[in-house]
Amino acid sequence: MSTGPHLVRVAPTLTPGRNPLVQAAAREYKSPMSVGASPAISRVEPNRGPQSRSINGSRGSGRRRVASVQSLLLTDGRRLSVRRWPGRGDPVVILHGLLDSSEGWTRLCERVSIPALAFDLPGFGCSDPSRGSITGYAHDVAEGLALLGVKRFALVGHSLGGAVAAAVAEMMPSQVSSLVLLAPAGFGRIHLAETASIPGVRNVLQATLPLVLASRFAVTVGFRTMVTNGDRPDRDVVERVISRGGQLVEGAREGTRAVVHAGRHRDAFHRRRVGYDGPVLAVWGDRDRLVPVSHRHGVKTAFPQAVIHVWYGMGHHPLSERFDQLLAVVTNASTAARRPVRRKVAPATTQEITFRQRPSAPARVCPGGHGRLVAQAATSSG
Repeated sequence: MSTGPHLVRVAPTLTPGRNPLVQAAAREYKSPMSVGASPAISRVEPNRGPQSRSINGSRGSGRRRVASVQSLLLTDGRRLSVRRWPGRGDPVVILHGLLDSSEGWTRLCERVSIPALAFDLPGFGCSDPSRGSITGYAHDVAEGLALLGVKRFALVGHSLGGAVAAAVAEMMPSQVSSLVLLAPAGFGRIHLAETASIPGVRNVLQATLPLVLASRFAVTVGFRTMVTNGDRPDRDVVERVISRGGQLVEGAREGTRAVVHAGRHRDAFHRRRVGYDGPVLAVWGDRDRLVPVSHRHGVKTAFPQAVIHVWYGMGHHPLSERFDQLLAVVTNASTAARRPVRRKVAPATTQEITFRQRPSAPARVCPGGHGRLVAQAATSSG
């Protein structure tokens, strides 16, 4: 049976750009894209040095990369943990989502050739907890980067980490070469998080969550239902959650508090333009049950220069659902980190592309199509 072409809507005023952040994804999906550029500002002064230990990495692109786990002492005495993979050039910095940690990004970080840093957000992994606040998390990450002497970097954030990444980019825009947001929180209200924050519901969750997070069956069902779009979650993900069980409760509570506040606040990202003019790529799955794909409109408000991808058939977890495509996006964001900053800002027009299936032939602009893009669909027989 053959399938006909799929129409994909894009902004009519855009022309294909040269920014490396989206060129790899363009090659992957055979679609033209363009984004903006970036200007200048602030820094966080370092205070005390890190302590570290090394752990063995597994084989990525044919060679063994040894990751080190470092514990950074913040000015208020709390510890912030970061996992580092060596390499040459400016690093890519990765911020995980709720119930995850830096360890969850090991497979991807082993596959990129440049340095990679993945932080444990406060209350997760080996980082000390703090009162939940997107701005507070961002300050901790910015201070950690200063302690490590990182001057310029590509920034990737997933879910809760996406909201934190947007805040970090606004705090230090001249140092963030490119920003990748994966189903980011913070760009609209998340009703599931708000429900979990209702006093009576919160008390019940507080009492039962340690038991739920310690149950392999419950965690698997939860991920399968809400995160991975019906697919069985990776065994490593499940084992990480149940091994930490009760330790995650405080981090989950504060992370949920932060997400709820970020969605309701009068100065929320989706109600204003964020002070970062560099290249932004946002990725959503059209079947995301945690952070609605409709929140992409909030990203358009916050970052008018953004390119937005909607990946058909994907839920909330591109790391497990679309690993190869995600690797291409992160690799290309890393390439952008090695390029000089361009001061000239491109027209502030958001481009949105929906990948209904992975095309086997190059996409082409439809003559007289008023900005529509035609992706020639693969022909299959059944």
